Amino acid sequence: MAIDISQFSEIFFDETEELLADLEKLLLTVDVDNPDLEDINAIFRIAHSIKGGAATFGFVDLIEITHVLESMLDKIRHGEAQFTLQHQEILLQSRDVLKMQLDGLRLNTPVDTEMAADVKMVLESMIDKNALAPAPQVLDVATESNVSSAFTRQFHIELSNTSSKDTEALIEELSLLGDLIGQSADAQKTVLELATNEGEDEILALCSFVLDLDQVKIIEQNTQSQVELPTDEDLGFGFFDEPKVETIEKPVEVAPPPPPAPVVKKPSTKPELAHVNAESSTIRVSVEKVDQLINLVGELVITHAMIAKRSEGLDIALHEKLLNGITQLGQNSRDLQETAMSMRMMPMEVVFSRFPRMVRELSTKLGKQINLVTQGNSIELDKGLIEKIVDPLTHLVRNSIDHGIESSDARLEKGKPAVGRLGLSAIHQGGHVLIEVTDDGAGLNRDKILNKARAEGIAIRDGITDEEVWQLIFAPGFSTADAVTDLSGRGVGMDVVKRNIISLGGTVNVQSAAGVGTITTVSLPLTLAILDGMSVKVGDETYILPLNYVVESFQPSAANIKEISGQGTVIFVRGEYLPIVPLHRVFNTETNHTDPLSGILVIIASEDRKAALLVDELVGQQQIVVKNIESNYRKVPNISGATIMGDGSVSLIIDVTDLLRSNYTRTSAEFYRSA
Repeated sequence: MAIDISQFSEIFFDETEELLADLEKLLLTVDVDNPDLEDINAIFRIAHSIKGGAATFGFVDLIEITHVLESMLDKIRHGEAQFTLQHQEILLQSRDVLKMQLDGLRLNTPVDTEMAADVKMVLESMIDKNALAPAPQVLDVATESNVSSAFTRQFHIELSNTSSKDTEALIEELSLLGDLIGQSADAQKTVLELATNEGEDEILALCSFVLDLDQVKIIEQNTQSQVELPTDEDLGFGFFDEPKVETIEKPVEVAPPPPPAPVVKKPSTKPELAHVNAESSTIRVSVEKVDQLINLVGELVITHAMIAKRSEGLDIALHEKLLNGITQLGQNSRDLQETAMSMRMMPMEVVFSRFPRMVRELSTKLGKQINLVTQGNSIELDKGLIEKIVDPLTHLVRNSIDHGIESSDARLEKGKPAVGRLGLSAIHQGGHVLIEVTDDGAGLNRDKILNKARAEGIAIRDGITDEEVWQLIFAPGFSTADAVTDLSGRGVGMDVVKRNIISLGGTVNVQSAAGVGTITTVSLPLTLAILDGMSVKVGDETYILPLNYVVESFQPSAANIKEISGQGTVIFVRGEYLPIVPLHRVFNTETNHTDPLSGILVIIASEDRKAALLVDELVGQQQIVVKNIESNYRKVPNISGATIMGDGSVSLIIDVTDLLRSNYTRTSAEFYRSA
């Protein structure tokens, strides 16, 4: 029965994405002056794996590029050509073409066929050029024995009753294990000589993909050992007859090759590749299934809270077992919730791995030398945040390269190393992840920023601190670039960075010293699906304020409250006047307190804006499961989501950033200071 293999194409797409990511890592870390044979072989295996998968599904475009890549890489790894910067560059371009073609097949995005044809043509020209002018060999070949010194074992392989197609396929597969140093064939069999570091089991396992094992005979030349697939008779299944003892003819004696020179390897400083030639112990599960599981676990947590709420009045003596069971259910629910949430967590390496290529290309374009250093690659963050933090970090990295790090000549004049340092790091801090972008460049220029701010009409108070000056770079349209380039200077970017980070419930801060460098710190919650909130009541309604936006809460005194004609009411708190926002007016609900003196004020802050919310009472602090209200109802102004409370009621989560931008708090902070 014919099998529809199209159902497996998604697996191929995922695996190829991973292989292309690994390919880029290898190409960016390979030592061009002295390439490691393992790197060249790993790059070859990636091209070969993609080609094999593409052939299974009939993706011709992918096959054509990878086939030419294989041919070029095969010459390099067998010493017929030398790996150069040109090879590195065309391999990176080939990786981009393969990614573009893959996206075209998977997402129906446009494919630039001219670009693909150009890259293929360059690859073919490099193969022809290498064939005419062999370069110094990557491998040292021992000519007397015709065995590379990199390989310690030699096998004599006999293939019987094979078709030319199967033989060709097997030769291609065996070449991945080492060097085929000899080949002959007649009507009955094909004989191959293989130099390798692998053993008989690995060779047999590879042969089993193409041939039946009774078609294969393997003899190791050094030990003259033979490996054959045992038959039923050999195993004693021939009705308990005595097993036959077969005399094995030894191959013709030949002078053993000289012992190979010991291979001394430098400790590798390159990151481990998770997907290249490694066996995975994971399974692929769609994000939709994970999200559905997390949603169901959230419902379980809510259900437990409802049961616990209803059991509060039960007598402990009479219902001890029931109450103990509810407590145990709560513990199990929390553990299950944490486990389910961890399934959505991804390492920061997924983000950081995008930047080596970008740093390399931008630094080359600007004529700078920059060394990128990453730390905390294993720190995990929610997948939803991972996807949304890439663009803000890209802006920050580009700014460090363009504005921060000086040219090599300028650095040498200042007594700095010619090569600049750009750092990306991630660490855990409580329930947040701190991501730092650091550079040892020129730092921010305080006077230049202040002069530009004044020219833009931004009010600057006397005695402004450095921290406040650095925050000016996040103002919309703000730029200190002397000229507009395709990298920067238009004043768009940093304000978008801050807005996007704040929309994720995070913060961004800058530290800088002239001539020393700049550190930009981004703080993000571990996940957006669960948050710590403060419950507040207005009349009979309960609202949730995300705790990271709450500064403090208190009952005000009459001396600190002022009425501003036509502008509303403000309160004086720690040297500044803040608008008082009655929450019942925002949501048009009933309230028990319209006078700030009888109610409670909660100070909230976001994007350098602050306000005092007037509420009836504080209910308490708790961890809540966020529900998307927009997908189930519609977008509600000043509301970011909803949650189900322990008594089964629905509470709305206030969008603090949206509220602080609204008409309720539009009056300028400068006006409050002068009130």
